[in-house]
This record gives sequence, structure tokens and C-alpha cells, in this order.
Amino acid sequence: MSSETVPLKYVKTFMRVATAQGYDIERIALAIGLDSAYLQENIDQSQPVSAEIYTRIYTHVMDLLQDECFGLNLKQKVPTGSFRIMCRSLVHSANLGEAMERASEFHTFCRSLSGETVALRPSLTHSEDNRVFYHFPDTSDFLIDEENDPFYGVANCMSVWRRFCSWLIGRQLDLLEVHFQLPAPTDRRYLKKLYNCSVKFSQKYNAIVFDRQYLTASLVHDEDSLKEFLRSAPYQLLVTSEFESDDGIVSQMRRIIGHDMSREFPSVIDMASALNLSVRTLRRRLNEVGTTYQEFKDKTRCRSAKQLLAKPELKINAIAALLGFDEPSAFHRSFKKWTQQTPGEYRQSIL
Repeated sequence: MSSETVPLKYVKTFMRVATAQGYDIERIALAIGLDSAYLQENIDQSQPVSAEIYTRIYTHVMDLLQDECFGLNLKQKVPTGSFRIMCRSLVHSANLGEAMERASEFHTFCRSLSGETVALRPSLTHSEDNRVFYHFPDTSDFLIDEENDPFYGVANCMSVWRRFCSWLIGRQLDLLEVHFQLPAPTDRRYLKKLYNCSVKFSQKYNAIVFDRQYLTASLVHDEDSLKEFLRSAPYQLLVTSEFESDDGIVSQMRRIIGHDMSREFPSVIDMASALNLSVRTLRRRLNEVGTTYQEFKDKTRCRSAKQLLAKPELKINAIAALLGFDEPSAFHRSFKKWTQQTPGEYRQSIL
């Protein structure tokens, strides 16, 4: 099973949810581009389905049910928009530890709104060997019956959160262990592949375990990059993310660049030096993920330009200066090369 696929049974789970709510399963399959052959009852449900199809049905059924967490099999319904509100709170945290604490507070508050009595417990606990345990909902908070894989909701809830934390800090959150309250299943391969670390069962809590150093990691995103992230969520959280597939090289470079584009963009020699790599190695690693240093430079400046052009109070000449262009005409030429539109045309199209 590659990281770009998921077992068909998870797609079928979404189909059953939609069918139970009275939706036409064949129309849904047509809408998301799923081959009708996959709808057969006797089909092997362990065969792989592309992550793109998985994401399409997740998003499609989420929209139908107006429940952002149905795919995680949580018993409590989560209204559409909750994730966006939580993200806007977390992105201003001083570090990852603070973001994790805020997320737990948000989750507890949402549960209290439903009239549910919530048992308060620390979201983060520390051990003497510098390990940190981040706790997740108990298994009793997930839907588990003869049709639902008992590990599906819990495992994916932890995997999604790990990927989101990795996005927040711009590098992968390496796990030391993953703890499940459930007893060990017969086949553990999928779980071990999902986390690539030691997996323990029949534990007191559902939790991920990682090194304490990550708690002080600074967040590398702001309101503007969050908006870009939310446009395509939850795709980044359901499939292999950039920081996993490229070993963090692009995210590391973005962290070095930061959000201030007015400074001179570092040369490939300076960037390689900052990464403690040779220029040859840097170019090879970028080539492995299908890009070049010039493409990275263009995409970085283009993304910043689009974010600034979305602010009508900023004049285009001021944006050119903020992006480090000596002359507005140079900015116009570059932006048109990147997008086939002038800055003015792009601003008009989005505003």
C-alpha cells in the first residue's frame, strides 16, 4: 500500500454513511469520479484506491452531512466551519506546545456546547526522559460497531493531527510511539506504516508520543498562508504531505526565507550553506521532488505577491517594494511571467 493510496474499505465506509442518510450512492460515485465497479458488494475491500478519490468522497459527504469530523467516526457532530475557527486561533500561538493546548481547549469547549459533561484532563503530559504524550479522545468517543473498523477513526484522528502539527511548524513531527486503548488487531501492518514508529496497544490513553523539543518549535505560518491552506483542506491532512514526501527540504527553505520578501532573495549558494548542504546536493534533492531552485524562488515570490494583491488598501507600487523589486515595472514583468496576468488584472479578478 503506497502512501498515495488508502484501502477501498475506507471509501466504502463513507459510502455506507451516505447511503444510510438516504443519498444515492451511484450519483455520489459519478460526482467524485469513482469507477462503478468499486460499488460491488463482493469486491476485495483491501485493494488500494487513490488518495485523491478518498479525499473527494470525504469532502463530498462532509458537505452533504454538514459534519467536519464524520470521516473520523466521532460520535459528536462537528459543525462545518469549526476547523477554520480553530486554525485561526492556533496560528497565532507562540509555539507548537501552546497551539496544542489551545486545540484541546477548543475541543473541550465545543463538546460542552452540546450539553455533554466533559472530564477535564491535561492534553499534554511529560515523562522524565523528555518524552511528551499528547492525548486524544477515548475510544468510547468513536463510533465502533460491526460495520466500522475499530481502529479506523482513532488511527486517522491521530494521523491527521500529526500532519497538521507538522504543517504548523514546517517540518515533520517525528513520533517515538503511538498508544491505543484498543487491544492489538490481527494485522498491524497498516498502523505501523501509517506512523513509522513503535505502536503499543491496550494502553491507558490514545496518545502520540514525541520528543519534548517539538513543543518549543515556532509556527512558520500566518493568516495569509493559513487562508491558502484552508482552500484545499482537508487534502493535505488526508494524504502524504509536502514535508513528508520531500524530507522537509522545501519547508526548510520556506522557513529560512520567512515572510519578509523585501530582503534580497538568497542565492542558491547561500541557501545551500544555510541548510548545511552542497549546492549539488540541494539541487539533487529539489530535483527528486520535481522542482528547481528558480521554480522555488518564483513560486515563493508569486505566492507572496498574490497575498498582498488581495489587500486593496495596498498600492501595486508599494507591493513591488515589499517584494524587493527596485522598479514597479520589474514586478509587472515578473508577475505576468508567473501568472499570465498583470498585477492589476489579477487584483481585479479576485476583488
